[in-house]
Amino acid sequence: MNKQKSILTAMTGLVVSCCLLFTLTLAAGQQGRIVIKVLDGKGQPLEGVKITITTPSLTTYKVEGATNKEGRYETIVADATMKYKFRFDKEGYLPVETDKKIPINSTEKLDIEMLNQDQAIEKGLVKSVVDPFTSAFNEAVDKYKAGDLEGAAAKAEEAIKLGPDKPVGFDLAAKVAHQRKDFDKTIEYGEKALALEPDNPSLYALLVDAYRTKGNNAKAKEYEKKFAEANPENPEILYNQAVEFLNKGDNKSAEPFLRKAVAAKPDFADAHFQLGMACMTLNKIPDMKKHLNEYLKLSPKGKDAAAAKEMLDAFK
Repeated sequence: MNKQKSILTAMTGLVVSCCLLFTLTLAAGQQGRIVIKVLDGKGQPLEGVKITITTPSLTTYKVEGATNKEGRYETIVADATMKYKFRFDKEGYLPVETDKKIPINSTEKLDIEMLNQDQAIEKGLVKSVVDPFTSAFNEAVDKYKAGDLEGAAAKAEEAIKLGPDKPVGFDLAAKVAHQRKDFDKTIEYGEKALALEPDNPSLYALLVDAYRTKGNNAKAKEYEKKFAEANPENPEILYNQAVEFLNKGDNKSAEPFLRKAVAAKPDFADAHFQLGMACMTLNKIPDMKKHLNEYLKLSPKGKDAAAAKEMLDAFK
């Protein structure tokens, strides 16, 4: 009895082994190998392209991989009797999808070209699409340039609603508001623009004017200082810095700022006058005469013309 049982067990094991061998042989015989090459629109290999392989014949099947430096990726599919779907994704490029039937027990090649949006537009594969924010913003700019401040303000506010995270919308709205002398809106939009993009010196002068007009001298001073730091060679800023020293009676410290101001802006009459007076105090008489005469030449009827003539007469 035991002998018969042993024979039966051995035969059962042989049958199972044969079935397993048949299954493995069948599976191996149904395999297919695919070699993929991905290039960009200029024919250069694309590294790091995500490849996703699925098949509608088996919804649970999903294989993922990525291209190497040569833009290559290869894999084996266990069942080449099915058709497979290949999807290619990479940031900055339009996704690509394609279906492929891989011949059984052979190697198939698949060449893929991935294009960025500009390349796809050039080849006529997609149409140029302008997002709503860009459209509203561009309209606002056009109206602003054309002098239509009301229309520009409306379009700028529309752009802000469409892109509340985009500083350029607030920047434009602040500049339109300043032109319209709406200083509350200038401050509101200007501050929001700087909160999103702190490095935007073009708004400093607008905010100085807006805060000063609204009577907030502390904030006006704050932005005046920022403007000066961002525009160290601006003649008006140099002149204002010199005046601060002159008000303290410090002509020596004021002189270099005034010299820079007239060098940057030779027709800056007031700077010539103040430089002339500072030179007189510093006993630099030839320079005094030069700059006071320049002041009278530029502004013969200016508010300081009489004082300039009197000083020149005194040193004839």
